[in-house]
Amino acid sequence: MNSRETGRAASFVIQYTKAADKFFRRHEDVKTAYIQALREVMTGEHPERVDLKRIQGKHHVYYRIRIGDWRVVYAVIDGKVIVIQTLLAGSRGDVYKKMDGLK
Repeated sequence: MNSRETGRAASFVIQYTKAADKFFRRHEDVKTAYIQALREVMTGEHPERVDLKRIQGKHHVYYRIRIGDWRVVYAVIDGKVIVIQTLLAGSRGDVYKKMDGLK
């Protein structure tokens, strides 16, 4: 599943893995907050309000956004249009345990 977002600074496409899509179908409120957080970071509008961190210790560059008790893990792929690949979403403990399966 893909969705396209545009802002003042950049347009970006959000791609969801099967696991992330399944989570977001059950948690529409978290998905809405996630998209809003990405929009704030990408456009530069109040990025300080977003709890965003780079995940340490992986070969690839992964980031996580904290939304309440939930964590959303994603990677950014650069190009003409920025592609954000949403990999995992879930509770804090579950997401970090599932990270071991990512390459």
